[in-house]
Parts: sequence; structure tokens; C-alpha cells
Amino acid sequence: MSKKQDRAWFVCPQWAELMARHYASDAQAGHALKTTPKVLAKLRARTPVAKSTVLHCLHALARRHDLGAPVTELVVDTRSR
Repeated sequence: MSKKQDRAWFVCPQWAELMARHYASDAQAGHALKTTPKVLAKLRARTPVAKSTVLHCLHALARRHDLGAPVTELVVDTRSR
């Protein structure tokens, strides 16, 4: 099994709500958060991504806006327990 398949994948269920509250488009959010629209689309669709990607985006968002919850509480592990 490859390392990529062994990796844990994460989502942020509140991402779409957070983006709608602060940004009109993915292009505007991408520029503000210094990430690509492709990554933002994956987060909005709740497609699992690497934890570092989710944390990078959430920390960038938290520097600009109040998230209403700690960053670590917004990240959900998709592995079955």
C-alpha cells in the first residue's frame, strides 16, 4: 500500500459557511488566503485533503476573521474508527 493511501484525510464541514460569510468568490478567497481555487473547491465540496492543507487554510482565515471556534475543532478526520 502506498504512503498516500495510508495518509489520514481531513475535512472542515463548516468551510462553505465560513467562506460564504466572508468572501464573494473563490478567486477573492484564494487571493486573501494564498491558496489555489482548486484547493478551495475541494474544501467547499468536503473532499478529504491533507491535514496540513486544511490547517493552512483555516489558520490563514483565522488571521483575518473570527471563526467562532478553535481551528482544531473545525477539522474532522475521515478515517473510520
